[in-house]
Amino acid sequence: MSNVSVEYLVLRDNVEFTRLTAFKGGGAAISVTADAAVKWALSGKFAQNSDVNYLTDVIQPVLTIDGVRRPLGKYIPTDAYTEHDGMRPVVSLTAYDLTYLAMSSKIETRLHLAKGTLYTAAIQALLVESGITDFFVEENTATLQADREDWEPGTDRLTIINALAAEINYNSIWMDGGGTVHCSAFRMPSADAISVTYRDGEYSIQYPKWSETVDMFDHPNVFIVEVDNPDLDSSMRAVSVNDRPDSVFSTVNLGRRVVSYEKLDNIASQAELQAYADNKRFKSLQSTETRTFYTGPSGRHAVFDLVELVRDGESTLYEETGWRLELEQPYKMTHTGKRVVYL
Repeated sequence: MSNVSVEYLVLRDNVEFTRLTAFKGGGAAISVTADAAVKWALSGKFAQNSDVNYLTDVIQPVLTIDGVRRPLGKYIPTDAYTEHDGMRPVVSLTAYDLTYLAMSSKIETRLHLAKGTLYTAAIQALLVESGITDFFVEENTATLQADREDWEPGTDRLTIINALAAEINYNSIWMDGGGTVHCSAFRMPSADAISVTYRDGEYSIQYPKWSETVDMFDHPNVFIVEVDNPDLDSSMRAVSVNDRPDSVFSTVNLGRRVVSYEKLDNIASQAELQAYADNKRFKSLQSTETRTFYTGPSGRHAVFDLVELVRDGESTLYEETGWRLELEQPYKMTHTGKRVVYL
């Protein structure tokens, strides 16, 4: 049986200033949703600590398993409601990861981005303007193809960052367990990129219970994406066709073309537009088998993880779409993931 504990550090100017104490039975938990704009959330009931400034301080939970400490992200409090339960003051806390700073930061005038600006440079500048200083933006040489004034005053910077990221086929921004915010390219799932492996056997932390659903509907086989913007030198069009003989939904096997059409306002280049269409085709080749499974605690999960489950000697890979870790006994962890099954 592992020795597990959780500490709640309160950071001021990125240095530990004080700590919070979670009430037993207060439901403290961390949840992650990969397709949410702000992906990590912390919630629970805590003892009142008058030294904490919930307007400016940052909460950092740290999970310790058998002496190994792993941070579980950094959080901006958004709701701290205090009530008295008849014995003591109780603070019901909700907090979100550091990308919340970009969601709450809004431009005051129409944003101008000059033609030729690196997408990554524009994203970095917006992160800094949001108050996010610990970040990693994956390198990319793509530049804006025209002057841009797409976003009106009052638009939050997170929306702008993620829109620019999508134009170069990057994921929406996300935080890792250490609190670093990432802007990274979308990649096809590969066995070379496994983040975490859970095995069955004597020392397994898997729970035997699990459930799954399989969606085999709504699978186009022709993907057309166009960009027609008067500010660009010319319109762009990309087509990606599923004509694989081993795909039941392909044009070859269905005997007809089932078209998905999408029109974009902007894209970095013709190559990125083709990659965008190809990514849509790749995702259509999958039967979305979604599995929910349960394990003991782990501090190795973040966002967009590829998880390997080994049961009875058989290995299966899942793209993790979300997880939830209960921060009190028995520290149960719930995972949801998509398995890629080619059809």
